[in-house]
Amino acid sequence: MNKLKNILKKRWIIPVVILLLFTAVSAGKSIINNGEKIEEDSNIKKQVKTVLIDLQNEDSSFIEAVGTVKAETQVDILSTTRGTLKGLYFKIGDEVFLNKTLVSLHDTAILTNLNNAKTNLSNTENSLNATERITAESIRQAEIGIISATESVRAAEIGLKTAKDNLTNAKALRIKNNEDTKNTAIISYNGFLNTCFSALNMINSLIRADELLINSNQNLLDPGLGAKDLNSLRIAQASYREAKTSYEVVKIIKLDEENIKSNISLIVNTLNKTEIAVDDIITLLDNSVSGQNFSQTTIDTQKSTFIALRTSVITSEASAQATEQSLQNLDLSYTQEISAYENAVSSAKTQLSLAQAGFDNALVSLENAKQGRSQQIIGSQSSLDNAKGQYNLAQSSVSELYIKAPIAGTITGKYVEIGAEINPGQKIAQVSQTNMLKIEISLPSQDVYRIKTGSEAIIGEGMKAVINSIDPAADPITKKIKIEILYDNSNKDLIQGTFVDVIIPAKSPEKTHSEAIFIPLKTVTTTQTESYVFIIENNIAIKKMVVLGKAEGALIEILNGLSTGDVLVVEGGKSLEDGNEVKIIN
Repeated sequence: MNKLKNILKKRWIIPVVILLLFTAVSAGKSIINNGEKIEEDSNIKKQVKTVLIDLQNEDSSFIEAVGTVKAETQVDILSTTRGTLKGLYFKIGDEVFLNKTLVSLHDTAILTNLNNAKTNLSNTENSLNATERITAESIRQAEIGIISATESVRAAEIGLKTAKDNLTNAKALRIKNNEDTKNTAIISYNGFLNTCFSALNMINSLIRADELLINSNQNLLDPGLGAKDLNSLRIAQASYREAKTSYEVVKIIKLDEENIKSNISLIVNTLNKTEIAVDDIITLLDNSVSGQNFSQTTIDTQKSTFIALRTSVITSEASAQATEQSLQNLDLSYTQEISAYENAVSSAKTQLSLAQAGFDNALVSLENAKQGRSQQIIGSQSSLDNAKGQYNLAQSSVSELYIKAPIAGTITGKYVEIGAEINPGQKIAQVSQTNMLKIEISLPSQDVYRIKTGSEAIIGEGMKAVINSIDPAADPITKKIKIEILYDNSNKDLIQGTFVDVIIPAKSPEKTHSEAIFIPLKTVTTTQTESYVFIIENNIAIKKMVVLGKAEGALIEILNGLSTGDVLVVEGGKSLEDGNEVKIIN
């Protein structure tokens, strides 16, 4: 009894025991049906269950409920076109990645439209080429006419135009090439960053250097790692941190065309340090010995992986060095190339000025030929642009025949089979992300006032979750309020669509005065003239008159009649009489 009292005197245990006992009594009819009745023979001690009353306990208790497990994110995949389902590439329970093709449809009209659009595009491209050839020939004939007027002017004009065009094109091309080179370097820079990140991440997963900065306990690592030469582990950790420090510097640089040239050398240096770090890991593995948790097969596999990683890092380093060199040569190449074209233009101008007097009439004919060429090409180009647009639309329609996963997750619903006729808007499948689940419960308003969002909840076998939201309004039919609880299901503890027990720590019901307590309603016997309970003193049942207060769910407030230290009968009291000898079976 003393041990029981010590347990029950803990401030949080009273409301928990009361709530659990009330739950047990609510199933009393089932217990009776199973033949588990309290002993009633007057010649045998009455068997009862009790709880110690402690008025010093904290204002805390628990709310129990059963919740429905649901995915936090759940997406229905719909068809955007019509067709016959010819390919089905998933089943319920499959893990799918973003944009994974789930089904393929067949529609003759759409495919025919694509073929027609492709044929039309080919025809318009041929027409444009023919127009360019024909108009080029017209210009050539006009140039022949210029020759008949004055060979010298024709040669000078063509030479000057060619020189100017070449200069303009060379400048535009060189500027474009420079921009492309810089943009390519920026893209490559990010690729080099990814190479460094992947390599450093793999290294850290083996030697856990980042974690050891926080917790210096070397027991975090397998004892066989670097056992042949412990210095190899320290070297590997040092080279990793040096490479990681260099990576942290370069990853935050905001690159543009103006600064890529000055920053490319930094990524070259980081790749070099990453290569050194990978080499040190390979050396570390060479100095490692197998153990219970670090087999020789694991060591060999890791070594092969890091050898392959080293090749990747070296390749990226060579590419970064080549990129750096190409950026350094941009200005020199530009100056050399453009100077040559500028000299050609200057020379052509000199030749033109010598023969300008007899050139004007022939120039008119040539200009007319050019204008006609431009108009015809514009018309042909317009037709080609329209054909390209029609072809792109047809391709877009064909792409809709392949329905893809809009998110990564688990297939939790399949609503079609091969051969089915699919219509726009028809549901194909359902994808759920189950790494984070929500458990929904409904509580009466008096219980909702005792909890708040952000509080902890216990689900299932002691798993911790968090109250995420409490609906501001009750359900109009049940008059209960929905509570949403979030649980990190990374370990796949819960299954979507199942039920789970929920326990929520909560404030105890508000007391009418400081000495009032709450006990299970089922422990009180009420007649027309009195309300009473039974307490136990020296294994004897004592009838105690009580003054009742307000009811809170399965609990009733006792305003007077019970005191600290009373042992209250919570089960078996209905068959008791004042003075019965009892046996406590808690």
